[in-house]
Amino acid sequence: MNPNALHAALPDLSARIMHHTVTTRLNVSWDAFCVNSRIKPMRLDEGSRELLAQDEMLLQQGFAHVTSNHPDLWFDVGLRYRSLKYGTLGLAMMTAGTLAQALEVACRYQALTYSLIDYRYVSAPNGSCALLGDTGGIPADLHDFTQHRDLGAIKTLIDDLTAGEPVLERITVSAPPPGNWEAIRRSFCCPVEFYADRTAWIFRPGAAGRPLPLGDQSLLAMYSSRCDELLDHARSAVPVAQRLTALLNARGEDLLSAADAARQLALSERTLHRRLAEEGTRYSAIVDEARFRRARDLLADRRMSIEAVAFAVGFSEPSSLSRAFKRWSGMGAFEYRRQHLPGKRG
Repeated sequence: MNPNALHAALPDLSARIMHHTVTTRLNVSWDAFCVNSRIKPMRLDEGSRELLAQDEMLLQQGFAHVTSNHPDLWFDVGLRYRSLKYGTLGLAMMTAGTLAQALEVACRYQALTYSLIDYRYVSAPNGSCALLGDTGGIPADLHDFTQHRDLGAIKTLIDDLTAGEPVLERITVSAPPPGNWEAIRRSFCCPVEFYADRTAWIFRPGAAGRPLPLGDQSLLAMYSSRCDELLDHARSAVPVAQRLTALLNARGEDLLSAADAARQLALSERTLHRRLAEEGTRYSAIVDEARFRRARDLLADRRMSIEAVAFAVGFSEPSSLSRAFKRWSGMGAFEYRRQHLPGKRG
């Protein structure tokens, strides 16, 4: 998933997995979970359906929150993400001719996956290859959740693609180990390193050219074309202002320059400004609103001082934050915190 494909239609595989875990493992009402996650309650007992990537993101945020005291569930949930249930993308991966081709397909169309980590495929002359993960855009409260879930989900994907043959040399994860790691480490036939600088799935020499049992180039071309159509529709369906807002929200305190934002939205900077003007807004206005949302969220955290909040949203002085906050809301940051967090002094 990424901000360029908020309206991408995803199979409800992930929603069903989270539904089962919430209702059977935690005994939480699904309707109550949806309400608390700020999405309209969805029925998952009436056959398969699709949902938008933006709703999937809200589901993941709600799931990570409700399971925060049960993080051992995150890896187990990931194991249930079977490749064929990814819909068109799953079929494209399964019909690739080689493991390398399947991994390239997965990275090319990762906006149609459920992962929040941005993976890049790289290869070496000896036939080895790797998936390198970029976790820079993941909100802090979802970091460990998505790392542990991907540990299970990518393991399942690789097992599905290779019929369980061992192809991995090692795995590095930029997060602590799952709480139940001692019980699940036997699931891996290669070393797994935690607290790493970067998340990476590193394959054995020769693994890249390994033929896949369902490889069929004509089917791969057909399913890849359908993936392109899904992404084209998703991009055209979302206003640039909405895509930019989602991008800034995902980046947290890193609000980006207009040039960097345009590059990540696959636009020129000039086109970005023109499209925003056509939609009745400006880049500076959207950045200003993103800073306001970020400041509100941080002021609600009792552990953060006003000074820390100011620095986190790009102000050098707390007084600058208070002036901006008064412009945004009609009250200063200190007053906002006193009204919304009784008993808390700035």
